[in-house]
Amino acid sequence: MAGKYDTPPPLPRETLERVLRVATIDGRMLLFIAGTCAVFAAYVGDLPGAVVGCCAAGTGALELNGANRLRASVAEGVEHLIRSQTILLGIVLLYAGYQLANFNPEVLLASVTPAMRSKFRELGLNSDQYLPLLKQSYQAFYVTFGIVSIFYQGGLALYYRRSRATIRRALNDEI
Repeated sequence: MAGKYDTPPPLPRETLERVLRVATIDGRMLLFIAGTCAVFAAYVGDLPGAVVGCCAAGTGALELNGANRLRASVAEGVEHLIRSQTILLGIVLLYAGYQLANFNPEVLLASVTPAMRSKFRELGLNSDQYLPLLKQSYQAFYVTFGIVSIFYQGGLALYYRRSRATIRRALNDEI
């Protein structure tokens, strides 16, 4: 039963504008963040990180391309939006899996600062005792990274997919 405060669904044009806004913001942020991470990874000599950063930045460019196609009234642009999110999800999950499978304790121990070492000593922990804690934190980070990505990229791909028919209606009304 409809109440007097129920709002009607958005018009197709409003849905198109919302999708364009989300895609543009997400694509630009992805290009900036992933591009910056790729440059930083290349600078420190992390080849897998640099490649992943470049691939992720490429999905941001694909998303912006899809948004531009929609602005040009090309309905297939929404497929680019969906594809960009699913490719990015695959990249993130592969990278997280790679990091989990290739854990290197020497690199992790080398990243411990003298201030962190002194804190561990204050707690009565030596490197043999705090390495398992650092490893658990490392693993928790990459598992969380993967899970958050499943919800974010998966949710965004689903949002674009569910908006597909409405976007096509909006574009057909313009013609």
